[in-house]
Amino acid sequence: MTGPGGAAGPGGTAGQGTTAQQGGTGQVGWTNAPLPPRSVVCVGAGTMGAGMALAFALGGSAATMVARRQATLDTAWRRIEQSVGLMTAAGRLRDADTDAVLGRITATTDLDDAELTADLVIEMVAEDVAAKRELYRVIEPLLGPGTILATCTSSLPLAELAAGLARPGQFIGYHWFNPPELVDLVEIVPAKQTAATVTDLVMAFTLAIGKQPVRVAADVPGFIANRLQYALIREAYSLVETGVCTPAEVDLVVTTGLGPRWTVIGPFLSVDLAGLDVHQAVVQQLFPRLSTAADVPPLLAALRADGALGVKGGHGVLGSYDDDQTRAIAERRARVLLGLDSLRGLA
Repeated sequence: MTGPGGAAGPGGTAGQGTTAQQGGTGQVGWTNAPLPPRSVVCVGAGTMGAGMALAFALGGSAATMVARRQATLDTAWRRIEQSVGLMTAAGRLRDADTDAVLGRITATTDLDDAELTADLVIEMVAEDVAAKRELYRVIEPLLGPGTILATCTSSLPLAELAAGLARPGQFIGYHWFNPPELVDLVEIVPAKQTAATVTDLVMAFTLAIGKQPVRVAADVPGFIANRLQYALIREAYSLVETGVCTPAEVDLVVTTGLGPRWTVIGPFLSVDLAGLDVHQAVVQQLFPRLSTAADVPPLLAALRADGALGVKGGHGVLGSYDDDQTRAIAERRARVLLGLDSLRGLA
C-alpha cells in the first residue's frame, strides 16, 4: 500500500464513549450512539472515492482507496491534502489532528492488498451495469462474511446490479454527493433483497461519521436528490432556450435566491410558510406552463457535438475554464460549504 499508515484519530479511539462496536452484518448493539465502521474500502479513487475515504477517516474509520493506476491515487492524495488544508483553515479540523486523519487513509493499486473483509466496501467505478457487475464477480468471493457491499451509483437500477450476486442481502445503494467530505446528505437505497439489518447498519454508520442519511423507499431512477435537481435543470435549459435569461443568470438566481433559502427551509416548509392558498394558486398558473421536454436540450446537444465536457475538458455551458479557474471554483465551493456547516446550528 501507499500513503500514510494508520493512527489514532482526534479525541481518541473512534466511537469512544458510545456503545460496543457492531460485530458484523445485523449485529447492532448500541444503547447510546452508533459507531462508525472500523474499516472501509473505496473501490475507485476519483473525486468521489477520495472524498468518501476522507469523510470516513474524519469520522474515525480506517479507509482504503483502490485504483488501477498509481497516478489516480497520487491525484486523490493531493485532493485529500488540499481539502484537509481548507478544513483546517476554516477551523473544522485542528492542526494537531490532521496527521491522525491522514494516517487513517491508505491507498493501493492491488485489490488483493485492499483488505476486502472490511465492514463496508463501496464501489464507485464507471456508471455502467456490465462494468460494475464484473467488479462484483471479482471481489464478492474476497469479502468477509459480514462485509456490506455498497454501490455509489446515482442512476443505475439496483436490481440489475444485484443480479448474479451470491449474497444480494448484503448489497445496498449508497449515493453520496460531491464533495463527499463536505456535503452532509447521503441517500441510502435498499435493493429488493437487501436485508433490513444491513440498511439499519449502513444508516448507523452514516450517522456516526456525521452525515445525514435519507432512506429512499423505492429504487427509482435518480433516487430523490437527482430527480429534484434534474427537474430544475430541465426548466433552466427551457428558460435559456426561450430567451428568458442566460445560463449565468440562472446560476445567479439559484445561488443568491433559491440556494440560500433552501439551505434553511426545504420546498415543502417554504410553501407552508407562504400559505397553501397562495401555493395552490401559483401551482394552477405555473404547472401547465413548465417544461415537460423529454429529449436532450438543444444547447447541451450542441455543446457535446463540439466536444465540450465542462470543467474537466476546459469548456462548458458557461464558457471556458483554465486550471486556475477550476481550482478557484472548487476552493470557493469548499469554503462556502464549510461556512454553512458552521452556521447550521443557528438554523
